[in-house]
Amino acid sequence: MALSLRDQLVAAGLASSGQAKKADKQKKAEALARKQRAAGGKAGEKAGGKAGKNKGPGGKHAGKNKAETKPKEEDTPSSRRAKLVRANKARRDKELARERNAKAQAKAIRAEIKQLVTQHDQREKANAETDVAYNFLHKKKIKRLYVPAAQKEALSQGKLMIVNNDGLYHLIAPEIAAKIAERDPKWIITAHDDKAAEPEMDDFYKKFEVPDDLDW
Repeated sequence: MALSLRDQLVAAGLASSGQAKKADKQKKAEALARKQRAAGGKAGEKAGGKAGKNKGPGGKHAGKNKAETKPKEEDTPSSRRAKLVRANKARRDKELARERNAKAQAKAIRAEIKQLVTQHDQREKANAETDVAYNFLHKKKIKRLYVPAAQKEALSQGKLMIVNNDGLYHLIAPEIAAKIAERDPKWIITAHDDKAAEPEMDDFYKKFEVPDDLDW
């Protein structure tokens, strides 16, 4: 029977029995370590392959799902509230701008009318003893102006018109009155015959019964 290397070294006197056992033990330990390293490398490659496989499609879908479930900025409650606030502010700003424009336009029209009245007013600055009364209706009330007889006739014939300037009455020609009416017709008081402005006394007293035995 062939002797092992350990036995041959011991028989030749090149190594003691203890040294031979120690060398044999170290050799077995080194062989076991190589076997374990080899087994560990294969297990790592197998685990790595599975991990890479799962990471590929699984990771891709996971990222996609995460992106899909994340709410968009404009769909969040805070963004919707902010959007509503901006819309309300824009609407208020638009309304305020419209009101400012309307006031500015009304102010400009009023200034134009006053300029027309001032430049074309034909009413005398002071009353004369020869002036006569001219009655007219304004807001269902009888008003009276004292004017020269010629102007009274012109008013009765519609050759002069009356303009109401904040309670002050002016006399202007019909063509100027037309320009004013284009801007604001409320300034114009249509001239009437002063007789038409007199109260209808008969109609007023119709509601009262006159006794038959009344002596006049």
